[in-house]
Amino acid sequence: MQQISRRSFLASSVAALGGFALTACGGTAASSGPVTLRWSMWVSTPQERAAWAALADNVHKAYPNITIKLETSAFDPYWDKLQTELASNTQADIIGMQGLRMPAFAARQALQPLQTFISKDNDVNIADFYQPMREMMSFKTQLYGLPYDIGPVALYYNSDLFKAKGVEAPSATTPMTWGEFRAKAIALSDASKHQYGYAIVPSFDAVVPWLWSGGADYMNEAETASTLDTPEALAALHFLMDLILKDKCVVPITDLSNSLFAVEQFYSGNVGMIMGGPYDAINMRANAKFKWDIAPIAAGSAGSVTRLSGSGFGISPHTQYPEQAWQALKLITGTPALKQLASLGRAYPARSSATSAFLQESTPIKNIQLFQKILDGSIPHSKGHFFRTTTTWQETEVMFAQEFNPIYLGLHSVEQIVAAVKPKFDKLLQRHQALVNK
Repeated sequence: MQQISRRSFLASSVAALGGFALTACGGTAASSGPVTLRWSMWVSTPQERAAWAALADNVHKAYPNITIKLETSAFDPYWDKLQTELASNTQADIIGMQGLRMPAFAARQALQPLQTFISKDNDVNIADFYQPMREMMSFKTQLYGLPYDIGPVALYYNSDLFKAKGVEAPSATTPMTWGEFRAKAIALSDASKHQYGYAIVPSFDAVVPWLWSGGADYMNEAETASTLDTPEALAALHFLMDLILKDKCVVPITDLSNSLFAVEQFYSGNVGMIMGGPYDAINMRANAKFKWDIAPIAAGSAGSVTRLSGSGFGISPHTQYPEQAWQALKLITGTPALKQLASLGRAYPARSSATSAFLQESTPIKNIQLFQKILDGSIPHSKGHFFRTTTTWQETEVMFAQEFNPIYLGLHSVEQIVAAVKPKFDKLLQRHQALVNK
């Protein structure tokens, strides 16, 4: 990911752009004959699909000539399906895009740059989007998508289980140390009752906050070499693996391919803590039959350093209706739309003008302000960190799934896993540099 170029993204044009009101603007392209736009997106539950379907209906209400056909898949199959569609130029007109995957798709021209639309549209306010999300949705100074959410990862915890076990709940204002986290996780665990202090998704992404909080990283700033073999990275990985394999206070991993493993275990009521973002709130309220709340993730030697990521939508370069797709894209990422998503707990809005809706959602949790405090950097020893990825991140994730994720099974040592991963990661970073410098 070209982080340096992203920081300068649209610097000259942002100041000139005005505010966006979610009303039909009456533009000639959007007012022409009837069209049907396909919109692809991932969902995990019926509640999520209903939230997106409501926004699709809003587009039709605002622009009666535009009908949105919503096409949804579960998260993991979504990316396989998208790759297949891109290969045959059958992708949707509007494409859901995770920020960490944006460089890979933008570099392959799977989305079209939005500056042409922005430069001739006085009704869009790009500056209203949080800067990290403008960076995540851009590549080589060009914006390729409009974000809908920003997701600072926090620690979700089962208040009822903490109370039943007589364990003090995590503080919302002072991050636990790693030692305190370990002690709480052990105290919450009882294998005979299938109760565990923590559950983790068996993926590389899940270890990133642990690496950062331990003063490590997964690649260098120049994005030319992996840094997983540094003493700090190895120490962080050892701490996490010891929780799983020695302390046995983490739910045993039984399925390396299940990206919903941690949250499904949490729903059972037998898990004390998991990491999750604001986007998990809608499903948490629907599926968790116990009291829960949120706290900062545990702090290592570098503090509580959590992951900032998010998603948005882009426009296919092969759409037959680019102007109509732009009108729809503006609407589904406008302030009223993001407030609607926020009120359901589906997204922490990527627009600063819409965040109040999440903080006032219909069934708020006690520490609801935490997500904003992470973004503001107002919690001592806690901060959010931009999740850097590369143009070869799709291939990198496949490599991680094959070479890194078995670390959770304990069949190989941390050092053996890192020794297998590093040369392959380095090679992918070399390919990334070649793509960036083309």
